[in-house]
Amino acid sequence: MKQLLCILLSLYPLLFVYAQEYELKSQHPLWDPIPGFRLLDLEKQDFGAFSFCDVNGDHYLVEGQITYYYYESDDTVDPLTILTRFQEIGDSLNATMYGDEGHQLYLVIQTNNRRTYVDLYAEDFYYTLNIIERGELKSEIDAEALLKDLKDIGKAVLYFNFKRNECELTSDCREIIEMIAKALESEPAMGLSIDAYTDNIGRSDENLELSQKRAEILYNELVKLGVDGQRMVFNGFGEKYPIADNNTVMGRAFNNRIELVKK
Repeated sequence: MKQLLCILLSLYPLLFVYAQEYELKSQHPLWDPIPGFRLLDLEKQDFGAFSFCDVNGDHYLVEGQITYYYYESDDTVDPLTILTRFQEIGDSLNATMYGDEGHQLYLVIQTNNRRTYVDLYAEDFYYTLNIIERGELKSEIDAEALLKDLKDIGKAVLYFNFKRNECELTSDCREIIEMIAKALESEPAMGLSIDAYTDNIGRSDENLELSQKRAEILYNELVKLGVDGQRMVFNGFGEKYPIADNNTVMGRAFNNRIELVKK
């Protein structure tokens, strides 16, 4: 028994080092934990949906990788101290920030073509973080690869990460729209059909109308960039012709797509 106790005591420093290393590896790359707080819980979903609050207090679903952190301190800390620390980080990252200035802070951060949503809640001895990194279903494709898909298989499937029930193209879509225009410029004889689809959440008629608006918006953006409108048509098919399971978050993300079809 004494020998076993000695073995356990000898392993304790190693366990302590392992715990420290685990916590360091678990930190989010955008920020370190606040001094005096330790990480007690960490949960991660590779892909999920989170109800995020906008600046007007309304909620909408954000889909992507979700990480939950729970930090706790042995001492009492003014929640405003925690909020201020994250506001400083948000300022350095040019984040959009809003909240109740008491316990809740929301940050929307755009870095390296990835949008990150942060839901922070602070009390006097703990704080929680829900971090949602928008699923990058937007196709990583260049003009050459786009043309190859159009020529070889007759279409290219693209993802623009529209917000649910919205048709507005986000600023991070600009690069891919310019790439499409560049590809079409190099093939002036190629015609194109812009076909938009949605998942099956909501009413079928509203999904149909939404997809039509999304296709039309992309068409108009390409015309603004100099693509001849006579070369293109646009269509919306709503929730018809899914390519993945609408019963899963990932499947719905894949079904919300735009297909460029060679004509």
